[in-house]
Amino acid sequence: MKKVLLNMLLLTVSTSFLLIFLYPQKMSEEFQSYEIMIPQVKTPGTTIYIPSQEDRINKIRLLVENYNMPSFSKNLDTYSEILVNDIEIQLSEIALKNSAIYAARRFNKFKEEHNQIRGIYLNGYLFNNPTKRASIDEILTITDINTLVIDVKTDNGHILFDTDIDEVLDLSNERVKFTKDDIQKLRDIKDLYLIARLVVFQDPIFAKVFPDEAVFDSRLNKPYSQNGQFFLDPSSTKVQNYIINIAVEACRLGFDEIQYDYIRYPDSNSQFMQFDTKTDFENRVNIINAFLSKSRQLIQNEGCLLSADTFGYILTNKQDGGIGQNLETIVENVDFISPMVYPSHYSNGSFGYDNPNKYPYEVITAALTDALERGVNKDKVRPYLQGFWHSNEDIKNNIKAASDLEMDWLIWNILSVYELDSFTKLSE
Repeated sequence: MKKVLLNMLLLTVSTSFLLIFLYPQKMSEEFQSYEIMIPQVKTPGTTIYIPSQEDRINKIRLLVENYNMPSFSKNLDTYSEILVNDIEIQLSEIALKNSAIYAARRFNKFKEEHNQIRGIYLNGYLFNNPTKRASIDEILTITDINTLVIDVKTDNGHILFDTDIDEVLDLSNERVKFTKDDIQKLRDIKDLYLIARLVVFQDPIFAKVFPDEAVFDSRLNKPYSQNGQFFLDPSSTKVQNYIINIAVEACRLGFDEIQYDYIRYPDSNSQFMQFDTKTDFENRVNIINAFLSKSRQLIQNEGCLLSADTFGYILTNKQDGGIGQNLETIVENVDFISPMVYPSHYSNGSFGYDNPNKYPYEVITAALTDALERGVNKDKVRPYLQGFWHSNEDIKNNIKAASDLEMDWLIWNILSVYELDSFTKLSE
C-alpha cells in the first residue's frame, strides 16, 4: 500500500510539471504578473548577486523551449502504464488475500454458531435419487448433522456437473447430477457447510485416454492397474492442472470446501510400476505437498478451503507408507485432514486389540491421540468415521470418540445409508 501511495505521489508531481511545459506562455505571463519575493540575507563584507525577475523568467522560458516534449510525453505514458499495471497487480493480490481470509472467517463463523462440524457423505450419483434424497433431507431436518460431503469427481473418473474443462471433450466423462442452483437449494433446508469430494490420482478414464500421464506397468506394457484401480502419475503437470481446474469450478458452484481423495501414490509394492520421476520418500512427499500447496492457494483464491483424505495409519506411522502421505508435512499444506480411522481397516493386534472392529471408541481414540501427541493441532484433524459394517451403537461410539477429543467428524458410507438413531436429534 505504501508503494501504491508513493507511485500516486510521483504521478501527481509529474502531472504538475507537465502542465508547466504544456502551457509555457501562459505560465510566463503569470510569472510576470506577480512580484517575486527574494529573502534579504545580510552577509557582512560579501557581495551577493540576486537575479532579477526577468532573468528568472527567461531561464524558465529557455528551459521549456529546449525541452524535448515528445520524449517527455512518451516517457510519461510509459511510466503511467507501468504505474497502472503495478496498482492493478497489488489490488489483485489484495483481493486474493481477502478471498482466503473470507473463506477462513466464514468457516470460523459457522463453527462458532454450530460448535462442531458434523457431517455425512452423500454419494454424488444418488444426488437426484428421490428415495435417497428424502432420507438425507430427513436427517438434515431432524438431527444435528450440519455438513454434507458430495462427489464432484468420482472414483470412476466421472465429473458430476457441467464443466468447460478442455480435457472433457476427449474424456467424455461428464455425468451431470446437479447444477449450481441445486447446490444452493440445499441451503434452503438449513444452514449447511458443503464439501466437494474430488478423487485425484485414481482415474480409470484419464489413464486410458492419456496413458502417458498414468503410472505405467512395464510388465504388461500398459497403464498400471491395481484391483481395477488406475493411478495417475502425481508428478504429471497435465493431471495436476486438470484436477485444480475441476476444484476451481466446484468452488464456483457454491461449495465451501474442496476435499481431495486419493491424494497419494498407489499403495503397492509392485516392482513393475514406472513413474516419470524418482519415487523415494523425499520425492513422494515433496510432490504430493507441492501439489497441495499450489492447489490450496488457487482454491482459497476462489473463497474455498482445502482438505485431504488420508489413510488412518499415517497418524501413527512417521514415514509415508510408500504413498507420499506424511502427517507432519501434509497438515501444513491443507486446511484440514480427514484420516480414515475405520476400526475395520486396522489389522488384528492394532493398539492392543485382537479385533479392532469390535472396539470403535478405543481404536479411534488411540489413533487420533497419536496425531495429537505428534503436535498436530486438533482443529486441523477432522476424521472420517465408520458408517458401514457397524450397528447404530457402534457408530455412536465412533462419534463419541471424536467428540470427546473435541474434534469435528464426517461419517462415510459408500451408499449413503444412515439411520436417524445414529445421530443426535435437534430436540434433544
